[in-house]
Amino acid sequence: MRIAYFSDNFYPELSGITDTILVTGKELTRRGHEVIYVGPRYSEANYALAKRPYPKTPEEDLIDGMRAVRLPSFHIPSPTGQSRFALPFGQSFPALDAFKPDIIHTQSPYSVGYEARRAAKRYSVPLVGTNHTAIEDFFPFGVRSIMRRFDARYYNHCDLITAPYQGLIDRMREFKFAKPGQAVANPAQLNDFVPPSAEQKSAIKHQLALEGPVILYVGRLGVEKRVDVIIRALPQLVKKFPTLTFVATGHGAAEPGLRTLAEKLGVAKNVRFAGFLDHQALIENYQAADAFAFMSTSDSQSISLMQAYATMVPAVCARARGLPDYTPKEAGFLVSPGDHAALAEKLLILLTDEALRMRMGAAALQFVKQFSPEAIAREWEGIYLHALENRR
Repeated sequence: MRIAYFSDNFYPELSGITDTILVTGKELTRRGHEVIYVGPRYSEANYALAKRPYPKTPEEDLIDGMRAVRLPSFHIPSPTGQSRFALPFGQSFPALDAFKPDIIHTQSPYSVGYEARRAAKRYSVPLVGTNHTAIEDFFPFGVRSIMRRFDARYYNHCDLITAPYQGLIDRMREFKFAKPGQAVANPAQLNDFVPPSAEQKSAIKHQLALEGPVILYVGRLGVEKRVDVIIRALPQLVKKFPTLTFVATGHGAAEPGLRTLAEKLGVAKNVRFAGFLDHQALIENYQAADAFAFMSTSDSQSISLMQAYATMVPAVCARARGLPDYTPKEAGFLVSPGDHAALAEKLLILLTDEALRMRMGAAALQFVKQFSPEAIAREWEGIYLHALENRR
C-alpha cells in the first residue's frame, strides 16, 4: 500500500503526534509499504530548537528514508513554541500525483487536515482519521464547545476514525459524530529503553550528579501538562528525602512560571530543568529515575509514560483523559487531577517501599510490550485494508 500521512504537528516539532506517525511509518515501510508525509514547513529556528539539521532542498527532507512534503506556513502560539499554521492550497498535489496514494491518513482537523480532505477527494481514496487530542483542553472555556463541534464535523468526512482511547470517540458522538470509530493505541519505539541493573542505576545517577531519589517527568512544559502539580508535591517529599531531585525534561511556555513556583516553595534546589535531551541522555534519565510523575489533563496516551514502563519505572498519573487506560493498577497509581497532596502520598509509597517499586516496575514492563511498532503496524494494515475494501 501507498500511505500518505497528513499532520498539522510534524517533524521537527516536538510532539507525541510527530513521534507516533514517524514510528508507525517506519515500521510500515519495513513491512513493504510506501509512506509519504505532508506537514507544515518549519523555520531554521524550529530545527535548531529540536537540535536537528535544516533541510536546504526538498530532496534533503527525508526522515529515515521517508519523504516529507511541506506546505507554506506561519508561526502560531502554542505550548511547544514551534507550531505552524499551514496554507492548504494544494501544494502537496504535485508530489502526491507521482506518489499515487492508496490511503490518506489525516492526524488533525485543521489546515493540513483540510489539505488531506482535498487530497482524498482528488485521488478518490479512503480518508482515515485519527483524533489524538481532546482539543478543548487548549482553548478558553467559552469556545470549547465550538472546537468540539468542529472536530466532530471534520471527522464525519472520514471513512472511519481512531483515537488512542475510546472515551475520545464517545465525546465526539455527543456532537453528532456518526462515522465508525475505534480505539487504537499509539506505537512506542522502546528497543533502547531497557531497565538498568542496580549497579548501572547507581553509576548513572553518579554520572548525572543525582544523589538521592529521582522523580522524572518527560514532555513539553505546557500549562496543560500540569507540571506545577508535581512541583507543589515536592515540599512534602523533601521532608523525607532532602536530596531528592525532580527532573523535568523538555521546553515550553510554562517553564518560567514553573521556575518561579519552585523558588516560591523553597524547592528550587530539588528541581532540575533538563531542557531538550538527545536520545542517549533521555534513556539515561529514565534509567536514573525511581518514579515517573505525569499529571497532564490532556494526554490521550503518552509515549513518555510508555518509555518509563519499558525502563521498569512505575508511575503516578492523573485520572484524566486517556491516562487511566494506560495506568494499570499493577504498574502505578492514579490520583485526582491537580491533587498534589495525593501525588506526594503515592510517590512516598513508591520511594520508601523498594519491593513494591520493583514489582510495579516489572508489571509495567510486561504491560508495555503490547504497544510495539510491529504490533500496532499490523493493526493499521488491517484498518487500511478494511477501508479499501469498503471503498471498492
